[in-house]
Order: sequence, then C-alpha cells, then structure tokens
Amino acid sequence: MHTKENNRLFVFENIPGCFQNDIPGFEQKVRQEMSIRPGLWLSKINFSPQQEIHMKYKRKYPVVDFGFVISGDIKKNIEKNPPTSKELHVKSGISGVQYARDQEGQFVINPEKKQQILHIHASLPFMKGLLENEYSILPSYFKSLLEDGVQNNFSNSNPMSPDIQAVVYQILNSSSNAIPWHLYLEGKILELLSLNLAALSINHTKPDGILLNPEEKQKITMVKEILVKDLYSPPTLQHLSSTAGLSVNKLQAGFREIYGKSVFNYLREHKMQTARGLLDKSQTNVSETAWRVGYTNVSHFGSAFKKRFGILPKQYLKESLKNQRSCPGSIEK
Repeated sequence: MHTKENNRLFVFENIPGCFQNDIPGFEQKVRQEMSIRPGLWLSKINFSPQQEIHMKYKRKYPVVDFGFVISGDIKKNIEKNPPTSKELHVKSGISGVQYARDQEGQFVINPEKKQQILHIHASLPFMKGLLENEYSILPSYFKSLLEDGVQNNFSNSNPMSPDIQAVVYQILNSSSNAIPWHLYLEGKILELLSLNLAALSINHTKPDGILLNPEEKQKITMVKEILVKDLYSPPTLQHLSSTAGLSVNKLQAGFREIYGKSVFNYLREHKMQTARGLLDKSQTNVSETAWRVGYTNVSHFGSAFKKRFGILPKQYLKESLKNQRSCPGSIEK
C-alpha cells in the first residue's frame, strides 16, 4: 500500500477566515487519505465537528468518485468556475458515483452531527482495467466514459443497501483484527466497489414502480409511521394490513417498492439505525440502547448490531467517545 506524500490525490488550500487555518495538519485530522494501489485511493471523514468547516481542494488526476455517507451533511462544489459551478448536497444513508472533469472545488462540513463518510477514488485507467470485460453491466453514462472516452460529468446517488453499509462500517471503524491489515483493507475496498457497481446496474435496469397507485403509496407511508412509533412493542403485520385496508401481500409488495425492504426488514433496519444514532450521541450505554430499540436481550442486540454494522455496539460506543475527545473542532487555536 502506498502512503508517501507524492502518492496523495488531493492537495488542500486554506480558505481565508476559516478557523482551522492556524491548526497544523488540520486537513489530515479531518480527512484521512491513503493510496491503496496505483490508480486507487481511499479517503474518509470520521469525526464530530464543533464548528462549520470549509476546505478547498485541488485534485491531481481525473478520477471516478464512489461516495458512501453513513451519517453527516456536506455541501460540495464540484466545479472550478463559480458561474457554472454545481453544488452537491450529500446526506446520511446515500451512496453514489460521480465524475467531474474539473480538478478544483471546495466543500463545507456542517457541525450538527457526526460525520462518517467514505470515498473511493479510482483513475480511469484503473477502472478500465478492473471492468475490461464487464462494461455491459454499467449504466450508459458510465459505459461511455470507460468505453468510448466520452468524458461528460455525471452524478448518480441512491439509498445505501444494508450490505454496502456493513462494509463501509467495517472500513470506517477498523473493526477487524485481520493481518496483514492492508490486504484486508484492499479486499474490502474491492468488495465495496463490486457491491456499488452491482447496485448501479440493478437501479439502471429495473423498471419504475408498477405496484402501487398514489392512494396506496399514501397508505404505505402511513403504515411506516405506525410501524416505527413504538419500537418496544411494534404492531403485527395483520394489524398494519387491517389499518391500511391492504392485503398482507400488497402491504409487503408496497414496502419493497417504496423502501426496498419487507415490513420486518424495514423495522429491523430502523431499529439498528436508531441504535447507532443513540450510540453516536453517547447519551445511552449499550443496555439502555438495546432496551430503547425493543431488545430485551442485550446479547441478541449485540449480535444483530454486529451483523448489521460489522462491529459490536460496545466497541462502537468506545470508538464514538474516542472520536469525540479527539475532534478537530475542539482544538484550541
């Protein structure tokens, strides 16, 4: 794995008036970058800022960016010239792919919540070599970039699937004791690329929703609110079906169309995301967190949390507390 400074993809510049300018090495504390292999880089943001952060960057080479936002809120200007600039606003639970010809930009990190964001940056030669015989699975805009050399800017994002989120958590939280670590990390990054490309392919080829009319969609939305209102004692599927005036099969199909999951899987995911949010804020211990999301058995909660995020809740809480103590936003100038 390449870690020398001249292998870095991004170079950061100070922005006049920003509080972080006088803190040595601030950009490395906020945004960690490493070169995985020639043409492939990893960068991550994993901390809780106390103040709004502005950063300006220059990129050495054109790359395809794969982004994964577990939690956070970042506004990013992806083009150099203000009159034609395009601002991206990325929020929690989103993954996507982006290509921009312009090599300069800036982003703003908001202080309201913990920022857990992972990016994989891949050069065009690397992507061509990686997908040499797989162009047919790609959306047309991506295929044109790699196969025809048509380098138009594009950006595509979708809600992250549970399997993608699990790998992102494993990378962000260094939750494995695998040795050698760099080999494990490279494998996880390639796994993440594969999962994300598969998701792009599925989203590109699947037809638009055909199951529900507007009234039924409204009923499904209402059912979702009822479902998550009381995590300790959620309603049965039959009760939800009766409340909505939909058959159980229609209810399940509706949830899959709108939320990409069955009713039970949606509830389980909501519980895990709620638990993660509680641990991020460090307002509850593991036992209380388990109880709040409807688990009477802490061991069962721990197993479910690790299966979902690749890390035990106790260790996740420990990492969260450590990140808060070392937060760059609290550094004295």
